[in-house]
Amino acid sequence: MEEKIERTRQTKIILSNQNSLILTGISKVLTSTENEISVILNGQTLNIGGEKLTVTKLDIESGILEANGLVTNMKFAGHKQKEKFFKRIFG
Repeated sequence: MEEKIERTRQTKIILSNQNSLILTGISKVLTSTENEISVILNGQTLNIGGEKLTVTKLDIESGILEANGLVTNMKFAGHKQKEKFFKRIFG
């Protein structure tokens, strides 16, 4: 019998001078364009908006993403959508 072990990755978001970003704990990259990077970070979607964004390092196995460019916003998207769903059912 094969046992599947899921590791919880340590999550860090390090933004230096609004132009150097390091993320740890990512499991998937959803989007990577000049204006947006979207990743799955410990089960939640994190959207990073900005200008001239470039992924400089990506190691999914280790859960590390590094990027450069002007970061103008960061927003977790997954949690609020679940709340709306439950409010419709129970609210």
